[in-house]
Amino acid sequence: MPRRRSSPLLVLALLLSLSACTGQPAPGPAPDAGSSAAAPAASAGAAGRLDALLAAEQRRAALEVSPADQQSRDVGVRRAAARALARIGGDAAWPGLARALADEDDEVVAWAAYGLGFSCKEREVEAVSALVARALARDARPSPAGAASAAASAAASSGGAAAGAPPLDAGGALARAIGRCGAEASEPTLVAWLDGPRERAIHAAYALGDLAAIKLKLREETLVALLNLASGSAASPPVPEALYPIGRLEHVPLTVIPRIRDVATARLAEASDARLFAVRALGRAGEAAASELARVLSAKGVFTASERAEAARALKRLGPPGQRALADAVAALAPSADPIALTGLVSEDFGVLLTALDALGSAGAARKALRDLAALPPPPSAPAAILRRVAWLRCGAARLLAGGDYRDPLLLGCDVTAPAEPGSKPDAGAPVRGSIGARAVVEVIGRDAITGARLAAFRAYAASGDLRAREAAIELIAAHEEIAGAPDLLAKALAAEEPGLVAAAAEVIARQPQRASEAPGKRKRRKRSDEKDAPAAVTSPAIEAALLAILDRPGARDDPELIGAVVDAVGALALKPAEARLEQLCRSSHPTTRARAGTALGVLRGRKIACDAGLPGDAGAAGRPAVAPPVGEVPAEASALVRAPAVLIFDTDAGELTMTLDPALAPVAVTRFVDLARSGYYDGKLVHRVVPGFVTQFGAPFGDGAGGPPGRPALRCETSPVAFEPLRVGVALAGRDTGSSQLFVMHARAPHLDGQYAAVGVAAGPWAALADGDVIRSVKVQN
Repeated sequence: MPRRRSSPLLVLALLLSLSACTGQPAPGPAPDAGSSAAAPAASAGAAGRLDALLAAEQRRAALEVSPADQQSRDVGVRRAAARALARIGGDAAWPGLARALADEDDEVVAWAAYGLGFSCKEREVEAVSALVARALARDARPSPAGAASAAASAAASSGGAAAGAPPLDAGGALARAIGRCGAEASEPTLVAWLDGPRERAIHAAYALGDLAAIKLKLREETLVALLNLASGSAASPPVPEALYPIGRLEHVPLTVIPRIRDVATARLAEASDARLFAVRALGRAGEAAASELARVLSAKGVFTASERAEAARALKRLGPPGQRALADAVAALAPSADPIALTGLVSEDFGVLLTALDALGSAGAARKALRDLAALPPPPSAPAAILRRVAWLRCGAARLLAGGDYRDPLLLGCDVTAPAEPGSKPDAGAPVRGSIGARAVVEVIGRDAITGARLAAFRAYAASGDLRAREAAIELIAAHEEIAGAPDLLAKALAAEEPGLVAAAAEVIARQPQRASEAPGKRKRRKRSDEKDAPAAVTSPAIEAALLAILDRPGARDDPELIGAVVDAVGALALKPAEARLEQLCRSSHPTTRARAGTALGVLRGRKIACDAGLPGDAGAAGRPAVAPPVGEVPAEASALVRAPAVLIFDTDAGELTMTLDPALAPVAVTRFVDLARSGYYDGKLVHRVVPGFVTQFGAPFGDGAGGPPGRPALRCETSPVAFEPLRVGVALAGRDTGSSQLFVMHARAPHLDGQYAAVGVAAGPWAALADGDVIRSVKVQN
């Protein structure tokens, strides 16, 4: 395809304009420290600025990062300034990020590019032009000699990453920012880079994956270029990472499907972290790819557990051939009932079978294997970890066999982790004991109209019992308008102690506000503008009171995830009594809270409201505030930072596991996690989320993935342009600045997480062998 090249004059003009507005000193050696009196003063001044810049980053105070910081001869100060601006983002940080982009230090450039990639809304063309120009300027500079390189490393020691911290790659950050900004020039620029050196081609492929997620499509000639790169040639080896963008698309043109199948199949022969992308691409390669994916799924020892789990998910996309392959795989992978054999369930392979079960749409040809699994006998005196995995298999199979029959005996008796009282029989009228079984029953209840006896069973699960089953039942209200008495159930959930249950109810109301009014057949619907005489919907007084009480609850505003869900519900119901509270939330230092408060106020006032400046006001033509947004407080952790990597040793149901948390890139978050581990917070906590082949997550106070420890405000995001590779440890989020106590451990390479979450360390051991519900018995900290 013809390539669109940047004009050399345009590039030169952009670079000159960037240099002119930075005031950046010319590249050169560090200042002469010949005076013994000058050196300590400079060192003390740099240390003070580093502390101040960290405080500005945490407070989200972009204006506290000065041009003098960005002109400092101490590269550590310049790096800290660029990092702070990148994490603060938004309009207030934009000028400083543009200045940092022209710095001669690659780490400063990496932070600047990363920040611009997340602050380019409504400035996409300007941002991409500057990013491309900077990339071309980097290409044009001479490579530093070994001595100069060593000197630069020594000069960077005051602000450089600690040993073990992942390095920052300016080239990768520039490419990914170009993809994330999604300007018209992004795609042709990145396609041209596919023809460059291998490292740049890989960066461009990942960036095209970012672009595919934004645009939901890529040009056919782009897909052809990616496939050419992935297939290799006589002159250059294949680049399997080029298949990553294809796996980010839901649909691909029919014309390239055969080629995707051929290239992805060829890449299966070469083991690497990137082989997962070939497996994922086969899921977009049509029904004829089912046989190759079935081979991956069944080939234990040849393919990793992550690749095999991904193959099961890919087969789910391939219609009847995929379902037949999954049915065969479940039969082949199912364990025998031998008690000795069942001890092997505590392994990564368990997740592969569980994923295959989840991918099956119905019992179909797997019915016999499913009946055997649903009746799998638990070994005598088996430990809790084995019983839990047997329950997951039994309940997974029973869900498929039950269809819509929530009273199926196999389903009601599937959870062996909490057996019924001796002599009792499964009772469809009362919630089953055990979280795994209760969640399975709720799923089956939701497969048909929830009325009559089914409604009674539903209400039993929605009103009491296992927390995660209650949350699942409350979520069904949004999809089932026939549920009678929904306002009472929602009001009760909103009054609960657990933030996850409260948020589940609030999210239902935000999506379906009519569910907060009278029961079906009796409730009044909201009138349209052309229905002057139609009665307006009347919100349940209990729901209104509960929502207002949450807005006033001490500590609730420290949980942006919870308060955001409640604000959305208040806006959907147009609750006028909440107006003053929403105005207060407009002044929040959390950007997501301000944005949601502005949206809710806009509903109440009938016009677009902007809260970015910290005060509710009419949104301007460009929607940008005239002043910087409000700043927050410096977290308590910042006063006693962990300065060196800390090793955490976990005693779990899957054995001893470890992780090393490094404060180099996320000092406040790492300090929080180390403090919590030392205090015993994680002792006894559940592993609440395991996605085989992807991630293991833990640390929620109620074991449901919501909230954090009381008295600990949500963490500011300390995200970085760092790759999420196998065993990388990250901070779990539910939106910007919502992290608290939850960590996740990667099973495989996941480029779509890069830069979206804070990378805080690296784990060791079989973290992928954990299962949902496993217990962390204790955690010890070694410095």
